[in-house]
Amino acid sequence: MKNFKLFLLSFVFIASFLTSCTNDEPLVEEQNIEESESITISLAELSLQFNSQGNVIPTQNPTGNIVFDFCFDFVYPLNLSYNNGSTVTVNSLDELIDIIINSNDELYINGIEFPFDVETYNDDTDAIVVVTINNEEEFVDLLEDCDFDDEFDCECDDEYDPVCVEIEAPDGETFLMTYPNACYAECDGFTEDDFAENCEEDYNCPGGIECFEFNFPLSIITDDNETIEVNSQEELDNVLYDAYYFDFVYPFDVTLDEDDEVVTINNEEEFEELLEDCFDDDEFEECEECEEEGFDPVCVEFETPNGGTEIISFPNECYAECAGFDEDDFVDCEDNGGCECPDEYDPVCVEVEFDGQVIVYTFPNACYAECEGFDEDDFIDCEDDNNNSDCSEDDVAELLVECQFWTVTIGGVEYTYVFGNDGAVSVSLGNDSITTGTWEVDTSPAGEVGVIINTDSGNFTTVWLFFDCDNPDGPEVVSTSNWMSDIESGCD
Repeated sequence: MKNFKLFLLSFVFIASFLTSCTNDEPLVEEQNIEESESITISLAELSLQFNSQGNVIPTQNPTGNIVFDFCFDFVYPLNLSYNNGSTVTVNSLDELIDIIINSNDELYINGIEFPFDVETYNDDTDAIVVVTINNEEEFVDLLEDCDFDDEFDCECDDEYDPVCVEIEAPDGETFLMTYPNACYAECDGFTEDDFAENCEEDYNCPGGIECFEFNFPLSIITDDNETIEVNSQEELDNVLYDAYYFDFVYPFDVTLDEDDEVVTINNEEEFEELLEDCFDDDEFEECEECEEEGFDPVCVEFETPNGGTEIISFPNECYAECAGFDEDDFVDCEDNGGCECPDEYDPVCVEVEFDGQVIVYTFPNACYAECEGFDEDDFIDCEDDNNNSDCSEDDVAELLVECQFWTVTIGGVEYTYVFGNDGAVSVSLGNDSITTGTWEVDTSPAGEVGVIINTDSGNFTTVWLFFDCDNPDGPEVVSTSNWMSDIESGCD
């Protein structure tokens, strides 16, 4: 498993150690405690998962589990030594974090007693396993497997579209671990084939859940049968950081974010119902059911930011309603507002404010611009556009074919475009093909490079403009016919 790290930071001990021997930490007789550079590195890296108060940082810990967000968990107790020769027995992660945040440049841990055990993930068996570390060489190997020094930067957005994977705990019990979205899971080496259903059966969401807040205090029962009262979300995150599964002590109260209503949760079934409602906030499951209704297109008309109107097509009425439209918004799909535009490429440019920036859009011809509510008074000289696409025609053509599956999300519905190297393009929804057509790459007089897509149905005919092709995270792609659409490549 590739350990996920947003950033690799230098370790700085951040709080002064009050005294070396007066913090009630039990001292132990020195046994096989050896100086270890690896324990110093481990504690430095572990400190990055916590703030200066010793609380788990949710943004650094998307799963809220130490094995997946850090790399491994020590099996306690541990015998450690300070750089001044004193020793200490550590009985829990909580005690270890206290030591870390109270260390400084003058007094810090630099030794550990061998052998010791750690819990880590075995991706061959999809299980948490216990591994014995017998010496410094084996400790070094463990840290190399963690890839702490890997500068791989996996940037994921904050979209809450949870996916979960099923893992086996060291005691043989299986549990669900939830990631905020698929990107975080893929950064840890999981694929769509690993994703399990019913994420609502996993209760551990670091930082809390978007649609409600727990009313503290409440009590939980951890996987070692310990009942713990927690008084804040931070305490809950800390307690669960090295637990694989747990249960609540019922009843407890939550406050719904939508209307501040206080709801009493009396049992596990009621809590799972609450989580199902949270996961359904975007009507994702309902829209999935729309696939069963087949392809029976409906069209809706809405106003664009520039006062024009846009007509978009949905595969069926169910999808349109999932996107927030109703029958009053439906229009005849044959009625495209008089926008029967020719396929000829005679570009015109207009300035549009998009995401707080003024961007010059190039339309295939004046007809398309007028259909978006612009007129000749809005047209500017395309040669005056200073937008530099940083993309060549070869760049775009290569991206289109190599990245293979391009997804376009319009009104909450995701369409898939596949570009062939023979100039053919197909558009589908799920497993159903909607239309086919042709594509070609061209450069506008303004220097913008785009792909001209002509489809047999006409509904998906458009031009995509490409910007910043050198960006390692992928280029920015904008549709000239619908700038509200979200376009992502299969290479993202």
